[in-house]
Amino acid sequence: MTDRAQGNVRSLQGLAAILAALSLALFAWIYAGFVRAFGDAAAGQQMLDARIGGYEREDVIAMLLYLRDHPDPAMILHSMYLGPELIFPLVLAGLLFCLLRLIGPGGFFFGRPIPPGAIAVIFCLPVLYAAADYAENIAGLMLYPPATPSDATVSLLASLLPVIVRLKFLTLVVTVILLARFAIFRYLSPDGSKPS
Repeated sequence: MTDRAQGNVRSLQGLAAILAALSLALFAWIYAGFVRAFGDAAAGQQMLDARIGGYEREDVIAMLLYLRDHPDPAMILHSMYLGPELIFPLVLAGLLFCLLRLIGPGGFFFGRPIPPGAIAVIFCLPVLYAAADYAENIAGLMLYPPATPSDATVSLLASLLPVIVRLKFLTLVVTVILLARFAIFRYLSPDGSKPS
């Protein structure tokens, strides 16, 4: 039974290593192949997807108006959505899920053990991240050229995109913080070297 558990942990570690390498390769492809190319084609303007601090409705409208008059950056953005962004959110979410599984959420919040319901919610965070990232990409495909959205669609998506991107980064940051917390707790616990 112990050999089987160790085999499962090794398999999960191998999968996490593969997903980490894929995530890094996809991120490098997105940055080098699209983010920098967009900045070059758009005279130094940064694509909204690369703004970690988020953006507002006005930024979305301004980007839409800019891309309507500049087809080269519009095609770069469109190609990114239909290229590496098709799989990057899924790969990163898979990596976060594997890391959560390897580290094993545990410990105490405010002197009480983490309840099973909270652990289930924690494991849902990577899924929420991926859903928000895909929602942002789909909204971008519907909004930016070569798409020709109606005024109502532009208004709706320009209002939704800032909320979606904040949800995406919030779930990602919270997941990373929880991973660090659980890793520290596991390291400091008396049986921290045992696989979960």
